[in-house]
Amino acid sequence: MEKQLTLMDQPRIKRTLKRIAIQVWEKIEDVDDLIIIGLNERGFAAANELANHLSTYTENASPVYQYTVYGTSTDTKLPDCNDKFVLLVDDVIFSGKTMFSALSAVCSIYDPKAVEIGVLIDRGHRKFPLSTNMSGITVPTETGEHIEVMLKNGQLEEAILFKNK
Repeated sequence: MEKQLTLMDQPRIKRTLKRIAIQVWEKIEDVDDLIIIGLNERGFAAANELANHLSTYTENASPVYQYTVYGTSTDTKLPDCNDKFVLLVDDVIFSGKTMFSALSAVCSIYDPKAVEIGVLIDRGHRKFPLSTNMSGITVPTETGEHIEVMLKNGQLEEAILFKNK
C-alpha cells in the first residue's frame, strides 16, 4: 500500500527558494558573473524562481538556462561559463548522477570561477562525490520511496514523498 506525505506546499517552496537566493547573493561578487543553470524541467522552474528572488536585490536579472540531461549525454548547449559563478539547480538530488553529468559537462568545456549546487530537497544516499550547502530540506529516504515535485503551469506546486508502507 502506497502512502503520500506532502513535504512542501507552494508557499514553503517559495520561502525556501528565497532563502537559497539570499545564500547565492551572499556568495557572488557581481550579479553579472552569475550563470544559473536549471536541470531538466523542474530544476529549470526552481532556477527561474531563484532568479526572480535575486532580481529583487539588483537591477540586472541573472540569466537562467535550461540544461536537459538524458542519462549521460545531452544535446543542450551550455552558456559561456568561463570565469563565472555557476549555480546548478535541481528540484531533488539523490544519487547525484544527474548533477554529476551536468557538472562534468560544464567543467569539461569551461573554466568557471566557482560552481555551487542548489536543490530544493536533498534525499542523501549519494553515489557520486557531491554535496550541497544550499538546499531547502534534507529527507533521508528509504529504498523504494520516491519524492516527486509537482509542476503546474511551469511553477513548482508541491513536493510529495511516496512511501511504500
